[in-house]
Amino acid sequence: MTKVVKALLCIACLMLTACANKIGLNEKLDRSVKEYNQMLRWHEIENAGMTYIDQEHRAEYMKQAEVLKKRGLSVTDFRILSTLLIPEKQTGDVLAEFDYYILPSNRIKTVSYRQEWVYQESSKSWKIKSGLPTFE
Repeated sequence: MTKVVKALLCIACLMLTACANKIGLNEKLDRSVKEYNQMLRWHEIENAGMTYIDQEHRAEYMKQAEVLKKRGLSVTDFRILSTLLIPEKQTGDVLAEFDYYILPSNRIKTVSYRQEWVYQESSKSWKIKSGLPTFE
């Protein structure tokens, strides 16, 4: 083979690898977002924090989770409104919406929740950097 053909094959392989990595990141982000938000929905707020919250933000998140648990927060539903993946930075921006009530009230309220996600190479997983939304 000539050097030109070898170089073209090498470039093609690199491009396919880059595309495969982007698809893999996107699928992993979608799965992580869905699992994290389902945990919040099913009253597993502490487990969601231990699984998906970035280490440096975990302590603050757990404080927020404890306060919400004591207040009687119940999430009744959630919707993922948008997901933006930035593969070059290995970050994701998610906008979710939660329907909830806080006892003793039975009035359903809705809150928007912007989630900042970052891919951690060390654990090969997506972690969330933003805290919980303000449930009033």
